[in-house]
Amino acid sequence: MKRTGRKPLRGARRQLGCSLTALTALAAAGVGAQTSAPSVVPSLKVTLTATDNRDLSSTRPQSDLVAEISPGIALASRRGPLQGALNYSLSGVAYARDSSLNTVYHNLAANGRFSLLEGRAGIDGTASAGRQVVSAFDTQSPDANLVRGNQAQVTSYSLSPYVSGLLPGNGSYRGRVTYNDSRSDSAGDAGDTTSLNAQLGFGWQRGKLGFGVDAHRAIYETPRTARAHNGGLVGNLSWRFDVDLQGVLRLGTEVDDIRSGRSERITTWGLGGVWTPTPRTLIRADYDRRFFGRSHALLFSHRTARTIWTLADTRSFQTGGVGGRAIVSAYDLFFAQFASVEPDPARRDAMVRSFLSANGIDPNGQVTIGGFLNTGPTVQRNQTASFAYQGLRTTVMLALLRSQTERLGSTGPGGDFDLTDRIVQHTINLSLSYRLTPGASLVVSASRQRTPGAGSVGGNTLRTIDATWSARLGPSTNASLGLRHTRFDSVSRPYDENALIGSVRMLF
Repeated sequence: MKRTGRKPLRGARRQLGCSLTALTALAAAGVGAQTSAPSVVPSLKVTLTATDNRDLSSTRPQSDLVAEISPGIALASRRGPLQGALNYSLSGVAYARDSSLNTVYHNLAANGRFSLLEGRAGIDGTASAGRQVVSAFDTQSPDANLVRGNQAQVTSYSLSPYVSGLLPGNGSYRGRVTYNDSRSDSAGDAGDTTSLNAQLGFGWQRGKLGFGVDAHRAIYETPRTARAHNGGLVGNLSWRFDVDLQGVLRLGTEVDDIRSGRSERITTWGLGGVWTPTPRTLIRADYDRRFFGRSHALLFSHRTARTIWTLADTRSFQTGGVGGRAIVSAYDLFFAQFASVEPDPARRDAMVRSFLSANGIDPNGQVTIGGFLNTGPTVQRNQTASFAYQGLRTTVMLALLRSQTERLGSTGPGGDFDLTDRIVQHTINLSLSYRLTPGASLVVSASRQRTPGAGSVGGNTLRTIDATWSARLGPSTNASLGLRHTRFDSVSRPYDENALIGSVRMLF
């Protein structure tokens, strides 16, 4: 459905993008922060990949040597009114046997916060860029430089000013407006979405009893769908049974025109609770009746001196963009596991990155892979289980993911949802790291990603196993050498691929 007669939310993209770039850069650099000097770390990474199947062909494999040069910079400031972090790299990829395939892409992960009035007001900003799989049913590969026809550069950002404060009678208020924008360079505008969300809430606490009211209003827009709206008013009543147990009840009303194109109102209700039986154990549960049906969020997390266990199950509304993906990175797992060792987030961040570097583990590497791009509203359910063990010389990580994404509304969200109404993916990843010496380690990992067929669309299975040796060559230089084997099973385009991968990363 085409939009007519209305100014799109995207009209302010360029201005907001410039503002966000300035915000994240300033926050990361810590300009004006007098309590702590910011950290600025330039880097350069060079990777050579010798593959025996550059085009992922099952009939005529073509060997090639792929070079990737990635200069980057990391900035961080964790104290003062202006805080944030920015990690950016520009990657140039060159193919020895076919220069027409050469390309350049960006990787960005940035967040910033500028606080005013002792934290009672301010603005948050985030930005990200990277390559993402377009279709879950097309060719898959663990190496983005090989699966060129099924990937897109995705860029997204958000700006979110907020206010908060105290009210008479032990009360508080909070308000926030958030603008989100995501776009890709894929055909058909897959992954392009824009949203504007306003929230306002009031709450009071009287002993063990808490009560309040929350209101929200959201506007969603994509190139393939008309502008849609959603809003609601919810009252909540909470009771603290003990210092480690709290429950809440919710009742309200919600209106939307996302499902049918006309405004529909329903009564919403929900309940939830948080239980922390020990300082290392967290159990959280929420269940709500929303305009799109059942919504829930279940979380169990437990950590010991050397392990962390996590189970999560969520069902939620998504406006579009990257769907069917839940990222559990090595950094996320061990950042939670190190909480008992170092409670200060800034010092823990440095500790975790140092630990992962010593064990040859990429902090930004994804433990689970998968996902696809879509344009339009969907309902997504993610079920994840993860485990991490930190030994004296051995590190183990295990992650499992099941995602189910369903289209919502009468207008097609685009992409894979032009072919089917539901997409399911299953992923399992196991990684074992062993520190050979204080400066060298060996990492062996295996993964399996399965996308079942849907209707007339065939499914596929991607299996990957790799082994990587890494060593510290100096105070600021790391090198690695690895082997990879990939097998992709599908009706349309199966393939096998083997690769030898070497890289050198230098910090300045």
